[in-house]
Amino acid sequence: MSESKTMFGTEELGRLRKVLLHNPIESLSAVSEENYKYHLFNFVPNVDQYLREHEQYAQMLREHGVEVLLVRDYARQTKDLLARLPNLPYLHDTAVITSKGAILSEMCPGTRAGEELVVKEVLTNIGIPIFHEFKTQEQFEGCLILSPSTLMIVNTERSSPNTIEGFFSKALTIFAEVIYIEAPQARRYMHADMIFNRISEDLALYFPPAFLHAYLINRQTRKEINFKTYLVGKSIELIPISDEEQRNWGCSFVPLEPKKLIHYDLALTIKTKKLLKERGVQIHEFHPAALLAGGGSLRCLTLRLWRTTF
Repeated sequence: MSESKTMFGTEELGRLRKVLLHNPIESLSAVSEENYKYHLFNFVPNVDQYLREHEQYAQMLREHGVEVLLVRDYARQTKDLLARLPNLPYLHDTAVITSKGAILSEMCPGTRAGEELVVKEVLTNIGIPIFHEFKTQEQFEGCLILSPSTLMIVNTERSSPNTIEGFFSKALTIFAEVIYIEAPQARRYMHADMIFNRISEDLALYFPPAFLHAYLINRQTRKEINFKTYLVGKSIELIPISDEEQRNWGCSFVPLEPKKLIHYDLALTIKTKKLLKERGVQIHEFHPAALLAGGGSLRCLTLRLWRTTF
C-alpha cells in the first residue's frame, strides 16, 4: 500500500495516528537461561504471555484510534532476520521519525546487530525516507522530539560525544534549536525519554538528578542553560518524578494526544497520578508481567510514525 509523503512525522504534539510494532513470534523462544543477559533481557520471558500482552497493547492502541502497522507485513528482503532478533520489538531504540524522514541508529554490536536493516527496509516500504543514518562505531541511540522547532539529545552511556557533536549541524537543518543534556553514564538513563517526556504543550514529567548540564544550541550560538528555568520560560510546567518512579520508566509513556497517555500501571506513584489528574491528565494504564523481561517500556515498543494536530 502506498503512503502519502505527508503521512509521517512526530514533531506535532497532537493526536497519535500511526505506529509500527513488532510482536516477536519468530525469535522470543531463543532467549534462554544461558543467554538472556547477552540479549539484554532482565529474565527469561514467558513466551506465550509476552506475545499475548504485546497483542493486548496493540489492541489497546487500536481502540484509541491508532493505526497499528506490523514489521512482518513490510519486511521482505530482511524477513529471515526476524527469527534472530529478540530485541527487535524495542523499535523506538532504533529510530525516531521526523517529517523529513527517519533518524536511524545501529544498535549494540553483536547483540542487536541487524535490527537497523529490518527497520530501514520496513520504513522504506511504507514510504518513510531515511533522513540520517548512524553507523555502529558512531554510538548513537535515539533522541527526543520536543516540538517542530526543538530536538533534545542526551549524552548517555550508549552515545559518543563526538558523534553527537557531529550531528548538531545536520539536526539544525530541520530544527531551529537543539537542547543537549549531559546525563550520568548509567543504563537507567540510556535514552532521553528515561529522564523527560512531554504530556502536553504546557506540561511534562522529568527526573531532575539526571540533568547534570544543559545547553541550548542553534545555528548561531551555544550556551549553557538551566533546563527547568528555560522550559518554565516557555510556559511548560515540569513535574519531578522520584528515584523509584524513574527506575520504573516513569517518564517513558506513550502520549495518545495532549494530556491523554498510555502507561504501565506500576510506573507512577499515587501522589504523581493525583498531581496529573488535577491537571486534567488521563492515564490509560496497562499492566505488564512478561513484557518486563525485555527491560523496556511501552514507549520503547512503539515506533511512533505519525502525529497530527487536531
